Amino acid sequence: MSKKLIFKEDIESLVKKAALDFDVYFPARDSSGDCQFVRFSEEKKNLPKLCLDYDNLIIPPKSIFFPQIERMFTFKKGMAVENTQPHHLLPKLIFGIRACDLRGLQFSDVFFKRNFADKYYLGRIKNRLTVLVGCTKPLRENKCFCVSAKTGPFLEKDFDLQFTDLGRSYFVEAGSKEGERFLKKYKNFFKDSGKEDSLLTVEIKKKASESITLRVDFFGAIKKLMKGGLPQENYQRIGERCIYCAGCLYVCPTCTCFNVFDYKDGRLRNWDACIFEGYTREASTHNPRVEKWQRTARRYEHKLKYDYQTTGMSGCVGCGRCLESCPVNIGISKFIQEITENKKIM
Repeated sequence: MSKKLIFKEDIESLVKKAALDFDVYFPARDSSGDCQFVRFSEEKKNLPKLCLDYDNLIIPPKSIFFPQIERMFTFKKGMAVENTQPHHLLPKLIFGIRACDLRGLQFSDVFFKRNFADKYYLGRIKNRLTVLVGCTKPLRENKCFCVSAKTGPFLEKDFDLQFTDLGRSYFVEAGSKEGERFLKKYKNFFKDSGKEDSLLTVEIKKKASESITLRVDFFGAIKKLMKGGLPQENYQRIGERCIYCAGCLYVCPTCTCFNVFDYKDGRLRNWDACIFEGYTREASTHNPRVEKWQRTARRYEHKLKYDYQTTGMSGCVGCGRCLESCPVNIGISKFIQEITENKKIM
């Protein structure tokens, strides 16, 4: 696969050029200092806010393909008219995604294809191309654990393009045929790289991996859960502490739970959370998971057991958002430490 260089001063010009062929999304910093993925708009002239060296991203880019609230169809003259999603006409270019969030998207891709083809989600990912910018330092100090989960800070495969920050320029690796085609199509923006650039990139990746100080026995936890369920007291301890705000689920890059509801003009779906008491309540009002610890068990066993069994991928990508967002200091990393190191969540 090709290896190139692109100078940082050429990034904006590249994105503007690519926006003629793609629906471009990129990380931008707002007035409060928060960084989120936004859609490129020539009218709004929002490209100067592009930020590839961000330290944090509160909401994962899954919302580009799986919106928090989505209209499925409307009723007109007694007939259901589907949301045709006109913005699907152009393929999407996700420019500046991190390795853990890309893994999150790949997990969602599998989920929305697994039992039936979800045309709303799959329509948005058609011809998607991702430009991964590897992390040279932890996004969340002492909270992210991508090295343990093998989801970052850089990837060895399963990416279209991967950028490594060398200072004045980025080292660019193509990881797919689509990535190769992108480099050829916009070849005027890329330069040939040399042996020194490759060696420097290897060193930067090594240092980046070493900078992730939170290490957990991620696959040991998966193996333990696969062998059998944990004692009820493990889940009860977490359930007693958890306030069930669902903050961890709403910022998780792999949570795919949603609710569907009708109103007089049509049908919507919106993000939901499996830890809510009403999530599994049946029409008869019976709830098979009425106890808090049962809903706690559902969440952790799905992330680290059932998802792995059904897809070969864990529902956790080690991003650390759950711990960062939790007001009572619970996260998947602490759960893993509890069941593999006997460190009780306090």
